[in-house]
Amino acid sequence: MIKKKTWALTGAFLLLSAFAVPASHAQAVPAALSEADRADLARIEAYLNQLTTMESRFIQFSEQGVVEGRIFLDRPEHLRIEYAPPTPVLMVASDIILMFHDTELKQTSFLPVSETPAGFLLDDEIELGGDLTVTDFERGAQAFRVTVVETDQPATGSVSLMFEDNPLRLAKWRVIDAQGTEVEVALMEPRFGVTFDNPRDLFSTVDPNTSISVD
Repeated sequence: MIKKKTWALTGAFLLLSAFAVPASHAQAVPAALSEADRADLARIEAYLNQLTTMESRFIQFSEQGVVEGRIFLDRPEHLRIEYAPPTPVLMVASDIILMFHDTELKQTSFLPVSETPAGFLLDDEIELGGDLTVTDFERGAQAFRVTVVETDQPATGSVSLMFEDNPLRLAKWRVIDAQGTEVEVALMEPRFGVTFDNPRDLFSTVDPNTSISVD
């Protein structure tokens, strides 16, 4: 079983808490959006759907401390997160499965990507509406921040995506889970539209302990 602290420490991309969240009948409260806001949200949605591949260093901030690593994205469906030592964690998402591997304890766990707060980033088509509700939209100097929750289960947590503008570029994100645990990730020197040499191996969800694939 994955340690609770490890889940919280390494959950910025797709997951945060190992605790189950009770079903809630609360409804998400959408943000009051101007026509300019809606136009910028349409730009952001188009950008996310046009995003194919990315490779980047990252710095992650949480109450447990600061950690670093590398992220590899091949939309849709594929993501790899390698934490730098001393954090002994590798996470790989492929299709509908997320693999979480503790390289120190030699423990591997799997869960559906659909059950993770930011799993929508790996969808074939990202829609900032419908299953997601935009609860906050902020505009700064050449920057935007969009906060979304699950429309039917807003209590499970929120994801805030931060973008630089001119040109539009994903720069960082923040995940807050149902318990209020907050983790923020900043991309460092990201490269977009890259070609991966061995994508099959890079995004493999073969358990390193058993060599049994769950694809």
